Amino acid sequence: MEYLDEYINVPVLGDGDKVYHYTSAAGLKGICQGEFWVTECHFLNDSSEFQVGTDVFLEVLRKNIIWDDVYEELKLEILREVKQMNESDTFDNTGAYSGNYVISFCLDEDSPLLWSEYSNFMGYCMKFDFKKLLACFQDDMLVHGKVIYDHDEQIDCIEKTLEKLFLEHFGLEDFPAWDKMNVMTLAQKKEFISWTSSACVLYNMFFKKSWFQGEHEYRFVFMSIHDGGFIKPEKRDIQHFRIKDEVLIPYIEKRLDDLSGLESVLIGPKNKSDIAVRGLEYFFRNLKLGVEVKKSEMPLRY
Repeated sequence: MEYLDEYINVPVLGDGDKVYHYTSAAGLKGICQGEFWVTECHFLNDSSEFQVGTDVFLEVLRKNIIWDDVYEELKLEILREVKQMNESDTFDNTGAYSGNYVISFCLDEDSPLLWSEYSNFMGYCMKFDFKKLLACFQDDMLVHGKVIYDHDEQIDCIEKTLEKLFLEHFGLEDFPAWDKMNVMTLAQKKEFISWTSSACVLYNMFFKKSWFQGEHEYRFVFMSIHDGGFIKPEKRDIQHFRIKDEVLIPYIEKRLDDLSGLESVLIGPKNKSDIAVRGLEYFFRNLKLGVEVKKSEMPLRY
């Protein structure tokens, strides 16, 4: 199994894997015309988004650090640094305005939960070849991985990260392990906080509460800068806004110029229209795309 990187134990997909995107007719049309609308992370349906990783990290620290004052100091510093990284205010002290944006995919086709959540059983499920889809974005500010919902698995991920951090980055002989964290030098403490905070930010992207495990989510996260900083103007993402339930939702647009990774589209189980399949077939023929069109086999009456 491959992981996000050598320190962050988030599984990633590879050759031959498929991902599924549930959307409305309007969403499908926009994507097939070359554009994903990617939502800012604080505006997703889960109000605990991008904080679960930090909570679990602090839980692991609390379990292993026996000195209350050491733990409380590290906790405050880690929370402060993670907040600065996550709150879309500044970036590298350059005054840049930034944010993290998420495209959610599912690892299941014909999922009752996803039909309900994203299209009231009337929409469409788009099947993509993962590697071809990933190649479309060509974005060095993109990270991707499976969402982890199980609390014990989250604990295990973080313990492995910290073990590797102690043993391979710092080395036990020149950096305190759990039983010596009360004698850290100032430089060691700053480095530990910096590494831990960066790991929290990445795990926050891929840890969710167990209530959402039925989503079986695989997500792409774009770390976008909108203004300022050292990044070239052509690399900045314009922040747009759409309206949902009388709320302004920030998003960015990501181009999808190659649709060869779109293999098939499944029509929702409550869409009984006799022209639903034909409409899609005409649409893909117009775009000169060989995409298979199918109807969901889920036996919903109403």
